[in-house]
Amino acid sequence: ESLRYPIVAGTALLAVGVTVAWWTKIDISPLFETAMIRRGELWRLVTSIFPHTGILHLAFNIYWLWVFGTLIEEIFGHLKTAALILLFAIGSGAWEFALASGGVGLSGVGYGLFGLIWMLSRHDERFKDAIDARTVQLFVGWFFFCIFATVTKIMPVANIAHGAGAVLGILAGLAITRPDNRGPYAAGLGAVLFLGLWGAALGRPRINLS
Repeated sequence: ESLRYPIVAGTALLAVGVTVAWWTKIDISPLFETAMIRRGELWRLVTSIFPHTGILHLAFNIYWLWVFGTLIEEIFGHLKTAALILLFAIGSGAWEFALASGGVGLSGVGYGLFGLIWMLSRHDERFKDAIDARTVQLFVGWFFFCIFATVTKIMPVANIAHGAGAVLGILAGLAITRPDNRGPYAAGLGAVLFLGLWGAALGRPRINLS
């Protein structure tokens, strides 16, 4: 079904290709989040979603990208899906780099799509059965497990990207499904994105915790 969902399929293929290139020692350093973001290389906030650290990391993220992303692309179309993926990539990556040391992978986008689908399933009949309680519990439980794993040094996880992605997804879902109150939700969405970008660039020396 890849041809029906070129945005989601293309994103997944790029993730696989870039990750394999990284694993085979090809230099992909221009794709990572570094201090060059503060010098105008904002594309790194997007390109950093493609490399993954391991096969499970890659498989997990691509699986949920496909599950959630194809639903969005089926109903909202290709351009809006691309815009949403870019929004979640930039926003989650910006907050992760602003407060921590930056990360890699599609998990921030995945949490953004999760938050979006969660809100759409509650307020849009077209998405009524798009997500069930177990999936919500899985994502919430995984979020807190990843924080625990990072604190106890079991494995480092981009927890800030997870949280920022979820917040952006929820706000986007509310802005889409609540036309009468779209202004405040859209303003909140814009504020979260703007503050993340400011924190990843000009404000990073003042707020970074790493």
